[in-house]
Amino acid sequence: MGDITISINQLADFIKATENKKLRIIKEQKKANTFKIAYYQLAKGSIKKTLANQGVRDHVNRAMDILIKKKPEKKRQISDRIVSLEALQRFTSYRVPRILSLPGITFLNQKDYNNRMTIEDVNIIVAPDLIYTVCIDGKEILGGIKLHVSKSGAFDLQQQQFIASGIFQYLKTNVAQADQSVDPEWCISLDIFGNGYVPVSLSNADLILRDPDIYKEIKLLWNAA
Repeated sequence: MGDITISINQLADFIKATENKKLRIIKEQKKANTFKIAYYQLAKGSIKKTLANQGVRDHVNRAMDILIKKKPEKKRQISDRIVSLEALQRFTSYRVPRILSLPGITFLNQKDYNNRMTIEDVNIIVAPDLIYTVCIDGKEILGGIKLHVSKSGAFDLQQQQFIASGIFQYLKTNVAQADQSVDPEWCISLDIFGNGYVPVSLSNADLILRDPDIYKEIKLLWNAA
């Protein structure tokens, strides 16, 4: 069967996909294209830097200036510029979560941690864009954000909660030390063209674990793809 691996964003796509799309997702994950074009990199990078800078928009403003001055000629580059500008404009309309402006917040280096966790023998690449910790009342609390930018494939509320649940479980498994705890309300899916910032509630913190049939189906399709 091999090493079954899927990214958490693709997993969120999978749970709402048609049968044909599910198979396509698995085929793409199984035979990952190392030369696949990465879209909206300038926009994504500036959003992450802004979030890590307590919402100060200097990085976003600079990125918008760069994009406005660009004169792309290729169709892909034109589309990238248009969607990137729209994504940045939408991002600035969202209110940055309070956690990111708390005094003493510390951002951890994601590269220091394994970027995946395993559920029902399926490896899920979570790779939060930001992992942070804050000390409150003498207790060190962890949280994280996963960014998604796709105008044609925005996630619905359930999918974003599913991703936020994945962040919560990932931080518990891969990052939290014995003296640290993970707050589900600080585990956030940020979908620029979806519902903005969506955390997971305590009652839904195990959402990604609830349906083992999802992972059984992935394994069956993986073997058939």
